[in-house]
Amino acid sequence: MYTYKAAGVQIGVEKVILDKVLKIIQWDKNGGGTFATGGSLTNFMSMLMARDAFNAKIKNEGFQQNNLTVYTSKESHYSIPKNAAFSGIGRENVRYIAADDLGRMDVDDLKNQINKDIAAGYHPVLVNLTAGTTVFGAFDPITEAAEFCTKHNIWLHVDGAYCGSLIFSNKYKHLLTGLEKADSFSFNAHKMIGTPLTCSLIFTKDKKHLYNSFDNEASYLYQTDGDDFNLGKTSLQCGRRNDALKFWTLWKSVGTKGLENIVDHQFELADVAREYIKNNKDYTSYGIENSISVCFNYKGIDPQKLCTALYEKSEILVGFGSNNGNEFIRFVTINAQNEKEDILNFFKKLEDFVEEHGFALKDSSLKIIS
Repeated sequence: MYTYKAAGVQIGVEKVILDKVLKIIQWDKNGGGTFATGGSLTNFMSMLMARDAFNAKIKNEGFQQNNLTVYTSKESHYSIPKNAAFSGIGRENVRYIAADDLGRMDVDDLKNQINKDIAAGYHPVLVNLTAGTTVFGAFDPITEAAEFCTKHNIWLHVDGAYCGSLIFSNKYKHLLTGLEKADSFSFNAHKMIGTPLTCSLIFTKDKKHLYNSFDNEASYLYQTDGDDFNLGKTSLQCGRRNDALKFWTLWKSVGTKGLENIVDHQFELADVAREYIKNNKDYTSYGIENSISVCFNYKGIDPQKLCTALYEKSEILVGFGSNNGNEFIRFVTINAQNEKEDILNFFKKLEDFVEEHGFALKDSSLKIIS
């Protein structure tokens, strides 16, 4: 997928997908995008573009003096500090911004930290917002952050790896209000949309940044006129799989309305789970509305130990999370092939397991009684 000479018409398939999504997120013909092998890599690409947009000499000369800083919510994906290490910015130059009770970035804290760093001689180059945080599935406020980033000429990336597919939903896309103001945006079609792994996309409002950061001449590869159909010029990779075909096939088979239904159904399933929890006194809810992450405790049982026991006994594979000192089971309704009955069966299996194995309430040891 790096040259038209090698990939032929499949280059056109990828370009059609990218152009269609650019229109959906309301970016004009100057926008561009590419596919990558996961959300960690698309986040890395956004950081490289932000770095090079600040100082184009770095990619050639390296860091002469590194006082660049990046900003991300404490609830964001773990790839951000890794990418700071890879890009040369450094893990210690990542600023973790506080989140509110709903798991969203506190923009006031963001502003204060950036102003503090500027006064100390640092150069903020990237603010990373999350559309679907890893625990609560929360959405950072884009509009307010974008206004501040524009004022200080800071690259704004929206990491929608988890829930960026909301762009296809008329009912829920308000959670991404302000997306058109971002400099880059990514989402994983292999998550909410359900295409096979891997299928991750990143977009930038101005495609020149893709070329500035990832283009490199190679006469043994690029042997056709025009770079628009040589996708290796805008990709971090050279050889890569034709991930666009997987997304194109799904999109053609169900239509844009079908993609919307896939996204909306996952929220409906989460609502089923939240309603069940709300109506059952044995459950305590820790999650938020408008999310496909359902966070709860059952009968005060230690969530880590319960999830581990469920896994060891091959009953249920479900994870746990924490927020503000609370630990809970984290149940994600990201599989659109499920129905209401499957969600209710999850709770029945959980309750039957606790009853069968004699878990004591708030028992720190949680030994299974055979």
